[in-house]
Amino acid sequence: MSSDPEQSTECCSDLRAKFDDWKARAEKSVREEPVKTAGLAFVAGIFLTVLPVGAILAAIVRIALALLRPALLILGIIKIVDEYDRRK
Repeated sequence: MSSDPEQSTECCSDLRAKFDDWKARAEKSVREEPVKTAGLAFVAGIFLTVLPVGAILAAIVRIALALLRPALLILGIIKIVDEYDRRK
């Protein structure tokens, strides 16, 4: 990661511009087609209510933690080999 404040400010302004564009498009859609937008919001609400979000997040965390140990082991081996090569 870069610690250049100018670059991070530039990145944040890009994200802000994208968010503002998305917000403007959403507002335009709501004004032009309110029934369609309300229907989509209703369907999304039902989908999120029915969807077992907690179970999905728990599964993702379990998988990430299961993969963490082998990844750390591989990184450790790589570091040992690099140190060995450097001292050779």
